Amino acid sequence: MQPTRTTVGGLADLPAEAFAKQDRTPDVLFYAQPRFVTHIDDAAIDAITDLYRRLLPPGGRILDLMSSWVSHLPAEATYGAVTGHGLNAEELAANPRLTQRFVQDLNVDPILPFETASVDAALICVGVQYLQNPVAVLREVARVLMSGAPVVITFSNRCFPTKAVAI
Repeated sequence: MQPTRTTVGGLADLPAEAFAKQDRTPDVLFYAQPRFVTHIDDAAIDAITDLYRRLLPPGGRILDLMSSWVSHLPAEATYGAVTGHGLNAEELAANPRLTQRFVQDLNVDPILPFETASVDAALICVGVQYLQNPVAVLREVARVLMSGAPVVITFSNRCFPTKAVAI
């Protein structure tokens, strides 16, 4: 028997449960306790930092979505602002690169609190696998970005498996 396919999360022809999670409790409960851990290894951090070094505009306004206590931005780079988003205020407060921060569950409310075309680059570092409606979030990212601004989405083979979406 073929699995049911439908439009899920704005994407056509995916299994109905493609963006379901094993742990369906609210994400804010799972992330209530800070986790001051490095989610990727040193080689991955170096690769991401180098990618940021090449793609992020110096002096730009950077939006670091699904951030944590570390952003992997190049130490020598200076930005006009780095706004961090996450689900744990303590982790965000510990991130020395953030000039602004906000807590918001993008799976509940994907609308970003920014003016249209007000951001010079957006990052999602090893977090996209937790988004239950990535299309809605990325539409919002497109709205807040300046024309031609980069979106840098990095992936890892590590995750919190019960909170990652099935796909």
